[in-house]
Amino acid sequence: MQPESGRWEFVQEVYDPGFYAKNYVEKNGAIFRKGGDGELLPVKRSFADDFEGTQRLADLIGLKRGWTTCELQSPKTPGVNDYVKLRNRILKGEGDFVDNRIEPSGEVVHGGKTALKCVAVPPSAGMVTAKASLSTELMHFVKGDDVWMSLWCQVPAGSGMPFTVLDLETTWLHQHPGMRIVIEGGKYACFQLKGFDQPYYRQTKGKEVIFPTGQWVQLRAHLLLTEQNDGVIELWQDGQKIIDTHGKTLVLANAIYNSIEIGISAYNEQGNTATLYVDDFHISDQPIKK
Repeated sequence: MQPESGRWEFVQEVYDPGFYAKNYVEKNGAIFRKGGDGELLPVKRSFADDFEGTQRLADLIGLKRGWTTCELQSPKTPGVNDYVKLRNRILKGEGDFVDNRIEPSGEVVHGGKTALKCVAVPPSAGMVTAKASLSTELMHFVKGDDVWMSLWCQVPAGSGMPFTVLDLETTWLHQHPGMRIVIEGGKYACFQLKGFDQPYYRQTKGKEVIFPTGQWVQLRAHLLLTEQNDGVIELWQDGQKIIDTHGKTLVLANAIYNSIEIGISAYNEQGNTATLYVDDFHISDQPIKK
């Protein structure tokens, strides 16, 4: 920025313009993400998990299953370094969860014998949010792409309500902007483009469908990605279309949505612990069967 003194001052680096060349390689028409050890990892345009055959967090995270990380931001692990250290100890079998949890569970399932259970306590003073979420950073969606998503989720009766349950975002821009499914006011599912002006895409006022507790709910979505106002935003709840509108779905034209995050990706309610079960998740560049 240029203040009244006439001198230019550095404020913030929003993103590295050279991020693509530094992190991706194209070979024979295929795109690969550069791994930390020089390994080339094929990016994903479709990914699904029903969480069957898993018993602990370590069974989920890794190239074989497809999830690459989790976030356990909480009063006891408020900073990035705090919850990264905790995650590493858990994955190595050298420690256990301290307050927030994310793990396979057979307590409440939609199909099969296992679902993903996420638990988050309220954030403490000074924290932006609490999190108990699972993500993979191997996705690859760009301007002009269609993205279809589906997940089944249940918030038990009496639980705190997560603020967001799914984030499709780019980790290459500051604060990881992207499209996320929000349970606004603890009542109604909607979309928000997190980042910059942060527009909401809400249900029609006066015709909102409540997001219920104590039962399984299917959220199914379709997005057409663009930084212009002609993007497509569609959201169905239990087969009923609740949002059908147009608007920006990318913050920048060259943004790459490389991360999909599910679970309690943000929780801000005070005085109550939030629990969310997730099952039968799917994301694809092709329509998903109901």
